[in-house]
Amino acid sequence: MRSLRYKPPSPLGNFIECFWYWEGIPEGTHTHERLMPNGEATIVFNLEDTPIKIYHPDDVNRFDTYGHAVLSGARTNYFVIGTAEQERVIGIQFRPGGSFPFFREPADVAENASIALDDLWRSRAEELRERMLAATNIPAMFQILELDLLDQLARPLAWHPAVDYALHHFRRVPHATTVAWMTGKIGLSPRRFIQLFRQQVGLTPKAFCRVRRFQQALLCVHGSKEVDWTQVALDCGYYDQPHFIHDFQSFSGMTPSAYLAAATPHLNHVPLV
Repeated sequence: MRSLRYKPPSPLGNFIECFWYWEGIPEGTHTHERLMPNGEATIVFNLEDTPIKIYHPDDVNRFDTYGHAVLSGARTNYFVIGTAEQERVIGIQFRPGGSFPFFREPADVAENASIALDDLWRSRAEELRERMLAATNIPAMFQILELDLLDQLARPLAWHPAVDYALHHFRRVPHATTVAWMTGKIGLSPRRFIQLFRQQVGLTPKAFCRVRRFQQALLCVHGSKEVDWTQVALDCGYYDQPHFIHDFQSFSGMTPSAYLAAATPHLNHVPLV
């Protein structure tokens, strides 16, 4: 297996967490993985000559295909991929709200959804993939992605000031900042703020904060063998343990203890067994 990551400098680095490359079938006997929601969008290019498939969570015999490249929008639900389709892939992991400048469509078009990149970028998606396939090495692929994104911006590399301010606070303390408090600070009506935030981030402020709190909980327990679940719930801002378990299951489709038992070195990838 081979894995590389590259974080682009500013200004792209303000919107993109990293470019990543993966080669090889993941270890283990499982054939499918559930990907946990994190409130961020991702683009994936399959560098093998097979279509990308995303499977139905309740029946892995059913799937949708997306050609050689797909945009997965910000989510509050998990989705399922096949390990065989991950043999050679490259992708763009956006920061929260980071996909907004690169598409003419608002970010909420892909809310809890995946869209074939050809439907959004037309011929550009396949042309970009072909240029990466012709590259001599993986860093050259990353450079092709970086230059293409800068050359093909759909809008300025900036959020609305209210969205920028909200993202800063929501990322730091997702459980401690309310929409009412935020609108009091930014001077917008709740309706207008929610509309702007959803268009640029892909989720409502409330949904975004809930999924970021879920991610905070994953970080707290990932890699642990024994966990005080009540303390985790309190540390992450849940009212109590039942509230935490309910939220965890709604995002992941599994209990916290089941996640811990099945967790892999990758925070958001869990074998589907």
